[in-house]
Amino acid sequence: MTPQEVNRLAKKWQEGTISTEERARFEQWYRSFDDTRLEIDSDEGEAVMKSRLYRQIARSGTIADDRQTPNHAVWWRYSAAAALLLALFLVYWNHQNAFSDRPWIAHIHIHAGDTIRQEILPDGSIIWLKPGASLHYLKAFEKRNVQLTGEALFEVSKINKRPFRVWVGDYIATVLGTSFNIRQSDNHKDMEVVVLTGKVAISKQQPKVGRQDQTAMTSPEVVLMPNQRLKTGRGQRMEVPPVETLELRQENEYTQGTAYNMWFNDTPFKEVIRRISMKFGVAVEAEGDRYDTCRISANLSDQSLEYSTELVAAALGAQYELKKNKIILKGGGCL
Repeated sequence: MTPQEVNRLAKKWQEGTISTEERARFEQWYRSFDDTRLEIDSDEGEAVMKSRLYRQIARSGTIADDRQTPNHAVWWRYSAAAALLLALFLVYWNHQNAFSDRPWIAHIHIHAGDTIRQEILPDGSIIWLKPGASLHYLKAFEKRNVQLTGEALFEVSKINKRPFRVWVGDYIATVLGTSFNIRQSDNHKDMEVVVLTGKVAISKQQPKVGRQDQTAMTSPEVVLMPNQRLKTGRGQRMEVPPVETLELRQENEYTQGTAYNMWFNDTPFKEVIRRISMKFGVAVEAEGDRYDTCRISANLSDQSLEYSTELVAAALGAQYELKKNKIILKGGGCL
């Protein structure tokens, strides 16, 4: 394609007016760079990103050395590279929330395989993907949006003014800090939500007119409280949601096979530490054997690593220090 054509398609893509055929041509042109993953990372500044992207394009051979290439070819290749950079930045700054059809944004895609898979997200939230489930989100996790296929148990870190949103089927679950299980229906449109702690607001997606790959939440929202379940179905009206109240035990079908349950009743110190280490992926360093006879009673389910460590240290009469991937306990102990 000529630089003029690239610019035209880039503008149509950014405006959401690009046709299916034009989109295919534009993506084919983009993939022709063979850039070994051209990514935009929001941790970088804009100038740094521009420089890095330009170097990647240059290394791919798209930009030629003007000592070896006729002037008109050099102009064409520089223009094509400039058009690509323009398209990348237009889409990046305007569509940072998009999940698909933008190969230049850095994405994370996690698949559970045949077993339950635990993942700790950049914000500290913990997710247990059930067998066959997958999770998709942007590497730049400033806006805490994830897309779920299948079933997963979520334990979401509370961060004020930064809601956590889960896209599943035709619905969106929005929370601040809570724990809940979502199961996608076989038709990939409906779902079931069970709230364990906190509150979860459920809304149905509706495509916006004139902009592709964006969605709006319709009203009203359905707000679920602890021990409530919502099952959506075809033709169901959100105005009259079929919300059920459940009697959930500590061990139930939603938490089974995960490290979510952290209820301890006169539990030996070593077992408490083993489960904390497994859940949060940390090591524990303790002074000698001073805690070996200690037993702990506490409910640490849906609690952060820092709060869990604080409660355990208080039970031991110890001081604690949290370093990267390590808990250090000093002092205190049991008779």
